Order: sequence, then C-alpha cells, then structure tokens
Amino acid sequence: MKTKIAKQFEYDGLGFPILLLNVPLVNIRGVEVPDIDYNVLQKIVLLALCQKMTPFSGNEVRFIRQYLEMNYSEFAKTFGVTHASVIHWEAAKNKSAKISPPLEICIRLHILDSLKADNRIFRKTFREFDQNKFKMLEQSKELNWIRIDSNALASA
Repeated sequence: MKTKIAKQFEYDGLGFPILLLNVPLVNIRGVEVPDIDYNVLQKIVLLALCQKMTPFSGNEVRFIRQYLEMNYSEFAKTFGVTHASVIHWEAAKNKSAKISPPLEICIRLHILDSLKADNRIFRKTFREFDQNKFKMLEQSKELNWIRIDSNALASA
C-alpha cells in the first residue's frame, strides 16, 4: 500500500469535526483514509477536548461518555445530574451542550484523571479555564474544529 501525506484531512469518525494535520493517508478500496492508530487518536482528542477554550458540543459529550464506557445514568451520577440532563446535552449534536462552566471543568478534570494525565496538565487546564469567556463562547454558532498534528499521534 502506498501512503501519501495530506496537509489537512477532515475526519468526523468520532462524531464531531477533527482536522488532522500532516497525516499519512493510505488508499483502501479506492478511499483515502488516515494511516494512524485510532486508539491513540481518541486519547489525544480527549486531551485536546479538555484544553479547548470553547464549551463541549453534544457530540463531544457523547464521545466522552462512550470513551469512559459509561451509560447515561453512570455519567449523570458521576457529575451529580440526572440522566435526562445527559440525554439533553447529547441532543445538542454539534451545538453547545450548555453545561454550566463549573460542571464542565469537573468533567474535564475527571477525563484527565481517567487518562492519568500529568499534574502539569491538570494545573494548566484548571488555571486557564476562564468562566466568563467561556459563557460568551457558549453563544457562538461556529463549529469549532479540534486540530491534531500527526506528530502528536506518532509521539504518544
């Protein structure tokens, strides 16, 4: 199989838009697909979600919940909400899930704990989380791409 490098590749296989940069592609049955370890991609995307400056979308919440292998009730119980709240968040699809900023930072820190992230990443995520800016960005209608460089995939 012959590989080539794509400067940008739009990937939505996790349920929300991810822009893969400088990614190797391989042709499988006439379709070019990223030649990457998708398990590594999921972990890197989770880290990127924790550090992004915009609220989670409904599809991102679904990805997080499924990655953590939790059903609606387990996820809800972990964060002190009802399972109906989780269903409502996920129903937002690619729009803001409208999770309160304090709860969203708890979800982000829980993800980092689950990934056994370095303490520096915990502190950086907590310190850089600006609730006021976050509330303003929640109203944004723009779709925010998660950007992942293939170098991050190779070094993980």
